[in-house]
Amino acid sequence: MDASKTILYNILSSFTELRRFQPIRLFLTFLFIFSANLIFSQEYNPLKKITIHADNQSIEYIFSEITKKSGINFSYNSKVLNTNEKITFHATDKTLNEILDELTEQLTLSYKIIENQIILKKPKKLRSGSETYTLSGYITDKESGESLPGATIRIEGTNTGTISNAYGFYSITLPWDYYTIEFKYIGYLQEKRKVELKNDQKFNQVMTFNTQILGEVTIQTNEQLETLEKSQMSMIRVNPKTLGTLPEFAGEVGLVKSLQTLPGIKTHSDGSAFFFVRGGNKDQNLILIDDAPIYNPAHLFGYYSVIIPDVAKEISIYKADMPIEKGDRLSSVIDIRTKDGNMNKFELNGVINPLMYRFSVEGPIKKEKASFYTSFRHSNFKWLYRQVAPESNIYMLDFNAKLNVQINNNNRIYYSIFYGKDNFINDENIDRGGIKWSNFATTLRWNHIFGRRLFSNATIYGSQYNYALLTGPTEWVSEIGNLSINYDLTYYYQPQTTFKFGINQSYHWFNPGNLTQVEDYSFFPVVQKSQSRKTVLYANGEHDLSDKWSVKLGFRLPIWTNTGPTIVYQFDSSYQVSDTLIIQDKERYKTFVNFDPRISIKYKLDSTSSIKFSYGIYHQYIQMLSNTISPFSSFEVWLPSGTNIKPQRADQIAMGYVKYFKKAHLELNAEVYYKYLQNQIDYTPHANLLLNPLIEGELRFGEGKSYGFELLLRRTKGRLSGWISYTYSRTLQTINGLNNNQEFPAFYDRPHDFAIYLSYNLSKRVNISANWIYYTGSAITTPVGFYNYNGYTVPLYGDKNNDRLPDYHRLDLALSWRLNKKIEHKFQHNLTFAIYNFYNQHNPVSVNFNKIETRNGNFVVPANLFGTDELLTTQKYLLGIMPSITYKFRI
Repeated sequence: MDASKTILYNILSSFTELRRFQPIRLFLTFLFIFSANLIFSQEYNPLKKITIHADNQSIEYIFSEITKKSGINFSYNSKVLNTNEKITFHATDKTLNEILDELTEQLTLSYKIIENQIILKKPKKLRSGSETYTLSGYITDKESGESLPGATIRIEGTNTGTISNAYGFYSITLPWDYYTIEFKYIGYLQEKRKVELKNDQKFNQVMTFNTQILGEVTIQTNEQLETLEKSQMSMIRVNPKTLGTLPEFAGEVGLVKSLQTLPGIKTHSDGSAFFFVRGGNKDQNLILIDDAPIYNPAHLFGYYSVIIPDVAKEISIYKADMPIEKGDRLSSVIDIRTKDGNMNKFELNGVINPLMYRFSVEGPIKKEKASFYTSFRHSNFKWLYRQVAPESNIYMLDFNAKLNVQINNNNRIYYSIFYGKDNFINDENIDRGGIKWSNFATTLRWNHIFGRRLFSNATIYGSQYNYALLTGPTEWVSEIGNLSINYDLTYYYQPQTTFKFGINQSYHWFNPGNLTQVEDYSFFPVVQKSQSRKTVLYANGEHDLSDKWSVKLGFRLPIWTNTGPTIVYQFDSSYQVSDTLIIQDKERYKTFVNFDPRISIKYKLDSTSSIKFSYGIYHQYIQMLSNTISPFSSFEVWLPSGTNIKPQRADQIAMGYVKYFKKAHLELNAEVYYKYLQNQIDYTPHANLLLNPLIEGELRFGEGKSYGFELLLRRTKGRLSGWISYTYSRTLQTINGLNNNQEFPAFYDRPHDFAIYLSYNLSKRVNISANWIYYTGSAITTPVGFYNYNGYTVPLYGDKNNDRLPDYHRLDLALSWRLNKKIEHKFQHNLTFAIYNFYNQHNPVSVNFNKIETRNGNFVVPANLFGTDELLTTQKYLLGIMPSITYKFRI
């Protein structure tokens, strides 16, 4: 090109010298034009190979690159093509025709090359639009190869779309035509793909994580397609990748602490993993890790959660309209999908703080075909107690692992395992004692695709929970476990119509608590173990009646059967044993069959708002017995429904309204609900649940009702994001034999619940966040008066749960600082500074009335004491202000 410029300069100089000779000047002008054409023009060479690489670049940029390397220009009508649209296109060492074939197919255009011009235009339709074809595939993360459940797939310019299932698979059937397909997922860049759907096609879409939105929003539903246009309601989907900005407790962000900020979900108190959803008891929440149930979600009495965001790929929380295949609980389902493992590269993650350390490793076994993921977490408490209690052995740990194998495009195998343990034991020989518990869960899953529309999921899973109290060599052990197989099919008939149907077979076993390692068992009672089986048939169909109306109908048919060997005690109306039944091995002695219908309806008001309605009947066949409100529960006993315990039942009706304010990036969710509960369980006063073969005689049964209003306003984009949630709710019970058979508030009846969470990006590397929580104190029973008897001051009690604990409130703050300047750097690390309970609020967990304060300031139980000492109330609180610092890294 420099030589050409020199030639041109010399010619122009010659023109200056010869300008006075007119004939010669005309001749040289013609000669210059002819020569310049020879110099600068290039003949189109169809065999010349070129390379084009463009990631998320405009179409205009790609055209200019092709023109630069081939010397041939583009010609098109601007109405046919928007050249500002950004796409990704790669072609290595290919001819121009090969590149144009691929590019125009992606852009859904046709082309011709005429006189060194590439003419672009819309292709003519060759077929009837009445023919339909299916586009299907998997949605995956570009960096790791992880499947992305809950991604939205929409046809541009229409309301037609679908959502990828729990394993990232989607299927959509449409008439033959040219389409632009939009792919969206929370926290990822939107992708578009132009297709000519002239036959069944399989297309796997990769998504790129948007690193610029870190800290903007942590918990939200999946885009407008699911929130506005699907009939599913009362569901919140959590993207664990963006949970990092929540203020941490002692260096960890746990699931239960995160739930505190959401409407309709009430946690127990500080130091507890118990939570209550829409008026249900703590055992009415089903927690699943890869479909296997977890019976105790707590580490360290609830200070930590067994579920941490870094292990999860997705967390879905259902408060009503629960998935038809997800089990039998009355109040909620929390469905956790763990990471599959990076298919493309090895990765090491670590978290270190003064109380805990955690490491995870993942990577490909065979690139893009098989991967693994493993995580290990362990406490670091010893430095806190080794001086005062050197014989103590206190720790918590958990382990997660997963294997992911893609056999081919139609078959995938997953195997996952979880184990968690807590140990609080004093190992000194004479005073050996304490408690310990453990959770174990494992899942083997096979996904298979029949054709393009039928997706099958076969799963075998099992779980077990053990709880033990130790005194010397003797242990009291309680246990529950299950082994299940589930098979279901999802048929994507049309974008407007989807069917799901399946069967589940489960085996359950129960040990309500017995002693082990005792020399002579004859002195101790034996509580009978038991077994149960459950067979479930379920089906569900969702159909869009029009652009505005959609409906989902389904049913669940569980068949619960108790089997031997065991001993069953029957009770009369006075709760005295009336008969004893000896059940032989494998003998069936009690069966329950229930039909649980579900329906939900959606009406779309306009492009930014919709209203929804749902109704469902739910049954529960296992229950946890515990007559203490203390977060440090002394034991946990699980029992099945049977001769003396009917299955619990809930009828729930709910209505919701959702509205998007696009310009302000605000989303408003409002829901009202009413729940009628039957066969609810409470306990006789001073119930004995420990080593009691007649434990079922200590139970009292009745009904309850719960109703409320939930409001959630959140901002999902921008440097400042977060939400405000408010819940008004009541939970009232009527139990036979308690409170004179009069209605009373449940312990977890807390009318007002308010939370604010805010996250602000000070810069690309620094984020600050704040979380403030307030709720009405829990209902408790307090004395209405006192009287003296034989030197004792005796409290006199009236109505059950006639008083409340003081209202709970707390402020948490956090600052997260990314240490590496470039986010694309391979080594990522950051520091998080957090303050739990910033203004040091002392939130009580219990109140006592049976103590007096002596003259020297000590508290004692009154016993034949004379003097002027007065009876005082005392409160227990667990946590004050608690700062933490955590270092995280990724390689």
